[in-house]
Amino acid sequence: MFFDDPVEFEDFLAPVAGDIRIRHAKGASFNSEISMKKLEHVGLFTVSANSFRAVKEQPDFYGLTIPLNTHFTISESGRNQRYESPSAHLLSPGHTFKLTAERKCHFLVSNYFVDAVSNYSRELFQSDSLQLPSFGSDILFTTQVGSALLRSIAKTWSILNNKIPASEISIKELEDDMLASFVLYSNKDSNVRNSNIYNDPHHLSRAEEYIVDNLKNPITRNQLAEVSGCSIRTLSRSFEKKYGIGPMAFIKQRRLDASYHDLLSAKNGITSVTQIASNYGFAHVGKFAIEYGKIFGETPSASLVK
Repeated sequence: MFFDDPVEFEDFLAPVAGDIRIRHAKGASFNSEISMKKLEHVGLFTVSANSFRAVKEQPDFYGLTIPLNTHFTISESGRNQRYESPSAHLLSPGHTFKLTAERKCHFLVSNYFVDAVSNYSRELFQSDSLQLPSFGSDILFTTQVGSALLRSIAKTWSILNNKIPASEISIKELEDDMLASFVLYSNKDSNVRNSNIYNDPHHLSRAEEYIVDNLKNPITRNQLAEVSGCSIRTLSRSFEKKYGIGPMAFIKQRRLDASYHDLLSAKNGITSVTQIASNYGFAHVGKFAIEYGKIFGETPSASLVK
């Protein structure tokens, strides 16, 4: 949507940013374009503007602002910091900041609501006492966990803006991936582990059973941690030791396997490849066909007519 009135812009942005003051940074006129998507626990939006200044007082969310073309400057805690790729700024709850971009700018913002992050972190690591460490303002995407966080945000934004609507499974698991990437980034320097749970020989089988029983439903990392009774890091190590892949890749493989069986047993003309792909949360039929062909050596359509 296009805006030439900053007040209308503020009202439109309120569902994901709350009360925020927005003005132009230079020039006599305000001109801006925004695209916004709100999920259950995460909000995403892009802003393109001729010049831009935003002031946010003590938010109740984590706000990650990523420059997409030119730089922007953040005034926070008595310092001015310039951000440009491959860095980003993270606004933490209770802090105040002012963002200024003095020429044509384009940036992507992802907001993570505090209660959701806190609850998700406890579930992911299976620790009631776990507290999120204090974030710094400077986020680098050149590290492994930083790269994973950026890819998760970019993938979610891309799929949510695709002309073909994503399935409910895809949307839920995209949000899960964003939350997990964000929480794992925040805990990149910690070693959360419960040694008794780590030695439990049954946590992997409990997770496997849950996955097989829920292939047509959203499966999130915090659900797997709760079902297995161990942290997602412990569970990931167990999957990698047994299968050579993590739990989310394991889910994808099992869904492809189930798709193959469904296609073989389906009646051509009644069941479509698109329907089966959607049943298992594959948002793009073309990408589904590519992944399917790598494993089974034929197209989904070929399996359907057998």
